[in-house]
Amino acid sequence: MKGCTHRPQTAFCCGRWITYLCLLAVLGCGSARPELPANSGPAAAACEFDPATAVTLRGRVTWEGDIPSVPPFKVGSYSVPGDIVRQSLTRENPNTPAIDRRTRAVANAVVFLRGVDPRKAKPWKHPPVRVEQAGLRLRVRQGDVDSHCGFVRRGDAVEMVSREAVFHSLHAGGAAFFTLPFPDPDQPLSRTLNKKGIVELSSAAGYYWMRAYLFVGDHPYYARTDARGRFALEQVPPGRYEVICWMPSWREARHDLDPETAVVSRVVFGPPAEPAQTITLGQGEAPVVRFVLSKDSFGR
Repeated sequence: MKGCTHRPQTAFCCGRWITYLCLLAVLGCGSARPELPANSGPAAAACEFDPATAVTLRGRVTWEGDIPSVPPFKVGSYSVPGDIVRQSLTRENPNTPAIDRRTRAVANAVVFLRGVDPRKAKPWKHPPVRVEQAGLRLRVRQGDVDSHCGFVRRGDAVEMVSREAVFHSLHAGGAAFFTLPFPDPDQPLSRTLNKKGIVELSSAAGYYWMRAYLFVGDHPYYARTDARGRFALEQVPPGRYEVICWMPSWREARHDLDPETAVVSRVVFGPPAEPAQTITLGQGEAPVVRFVLSKDSFGR
């Protein structure tokens, strides 16, 4: 009797496997894989860009109220090894606002767009970014521009290098997270940035005042304000967007101390100013966008 009961169960199991294999044959093994969008990745960017309908968005950033007096960081000679310094020194706060006292114009603010369809955007034309550790500060070189910030297309590599005969270590936080050592000068390294957002660069070798920022995106509509506070975002397609004005805060939120020496090893700055305006661009028309910043724009 056991043999009689065993055979039907075996037949049933075999039948289930045959049915399962038949379904796989009909559906195909690839049906279980997630389907990628038809136009995904950098190759799809600007594929629908129409220069005939694009406009230039212009504007200006100014300052209202008291201009902040930002003291420099006082650094002891014990914080900087090697022959680069032999005495105490001061280093400028890298996030000090660049404000013209006569015109109140704000230079080096970053203005960019949110809500852009990369397929309808113009082609990316910002030069490649190179981050240099030189003069005990971070310098972002992009084409002819030497600034504290740079614009990187998502998926592109950024070159980083030390120009000094002291040990440097570059730390990235925010939209990227890594630390790269630079024991020798003029030995470049590179890192590909694959996530959209803002990457904050700082020193992981004790030079806590060093700071720079990289903006990683899928479209090229990023600009820095000039000495007169002006900016221009060229060839923007018609649509509804958020215009963001971004500036880092010079205010110290907290600092970390080295447990062995009680020397400051890292400074954390407060939140940046990020006022936003929503605009609608029609074909052949663009409003003039104005931002007015003050101490209150950076919180307390």
